Amino acid sequence: MNSLYILVVWAIVWIFGYYVYARWVDRKVYKADPKRTTPAKMYMDGVDFMPAPKTVLFGFQLNSIAGAAPIIGPIVALQWGWLPALLWLAFGVFFIGWLHDYS
Repeated sequence: MNSLYILVVWAIVWIFGYYVYARWVDRKVYKADPKRTTPAKMYMDGVDFMPAPKTVLFGFQLNSIAGAAPIIGPIVALQWGWLPALLWLAFGVFFIGWLHDYS
């Protein structure tokens, strides 16, 4: 399989997951309210509950989603082949990892 095909398919899945699926889950499933205060602001005590900058939160989310991929991807590839590993990386990030981190 040509690597360019894999890259194009993954880019389409990523764009769909980011712009369509993530918004749908945010609006229909979780019904997030941007006016609602977060627990970090509601219970701010300077020790356990403190608001974090967006860059720090992005780093935490990126590490928790991308952290397992280098471990799970090769294990799945060794057991069942590269197609399930690529599907795990393409679909697992949005349909499993993002929902887990968002909830």
